[in-house]
Amino acid sequence: MKVIDMAVHKVTTIPSGTSILECAKRMRQDHVGSLVVVDANNKPIGMLTDRDITLEIVALERSPADLTADDVMTTPVVIAQCTEGVVDALARMREQGIRRLPVVDENGELCGIVTASNIVEEISVMLDSVVRAVKSSKTRETAERS
Repeated sequence: MKVIDMAVHKVTTIPSGTSILECAKRMRQDHVGSLVVVDANNKPIGMLTDRDITLEIVALERSPADLTADDVMTTPVVIAQCTEGVVDALARMREQGIRRLPVVDENGELCGIVTASNIVEEISVMLDSVVRAVKSSKTRETAERS
């Protein structure tokens, strides 16, 4: 399965230079815990999470009014190609210790984001299907042999 098949295609993005206050308001408005920072060509250049804001600004008593996403975003951003398999993307997430992975197309433009939660949900659905198939085959076999 390709990573793009599990990705959320409506990604909340912000341009480089956006104030932290605007970033926090955008996270609240869109009910998200992260923003992909993009350049003018919609190419990911960083990731900003609610955790970044908490640990790098609030906990250190820095003024969010004086900072932009560029000051605290994670860069370089770790990405996945849209043609990449989920197993490879998951391995990269594990190696890098990240839970969100922007997905880019062949031109490097953002086309989705895959999260650990997306992958867990998809795997859960697949496992449920396997369990149902096993139960169904046992039920059928029992009925046929009775």
